[in-house]
Amino acid sequence: MSPRNIYFINCGDSRTFLCRDGQVVFHTEDHKPINPREKERIQNAGGSVTLQRINGSLAVSRALGDFDFKEVEWRTQTEQLVSPEPEVYELERSPEDEFLVVACDGVWDAIGNEELCAFVRNRLQVCDDLREICSQVIDLCLYKVGNSSERIPLAI
Repeated sequence: MSPRNIYFINCGDSRTFLCRDGQVVFHTEDHKPINPREKERIQNAGGSVTLQRINGSLAVSRALGDFDFKEVEWRTQTEQLVSPEPEVYELERSPEDEFLVVACDGVWDAIGNEELCAFVRNRLQVCDDLREICSQVIDLCLYKVGNSSERIPLAI
């Protein structure tokens, strides 16, 4: 983040969004195998997408780890089944910017961008404890999906 811009770097299925004046004005794209562009890259690397997973196994198409999916020596890093290449976005800051949310897929499987933006915005009107608001978001996600073993980390 700079005085003029916000920089978003994304690699994987965590997502970040910016709430500005009550609306989600930007969000990163999840790197999932079912995304048409990611699916094409996976197929070009000799893989398949089955059950929304790479070769029926991995549910993320870009990652810094997952080395078992990056073992073809004659392919570049970005030509492997799983690419480590992040997407980089730059957005100009505005006086109406309110907050950013960064969360993993455990949150996004339970709640959408706009709903989470409204939820956090509502809570910020009565509470300025971001830890408490994060805890409330986690409780909401667990309520919506049931007791899940999915990780639900987030930051506001």
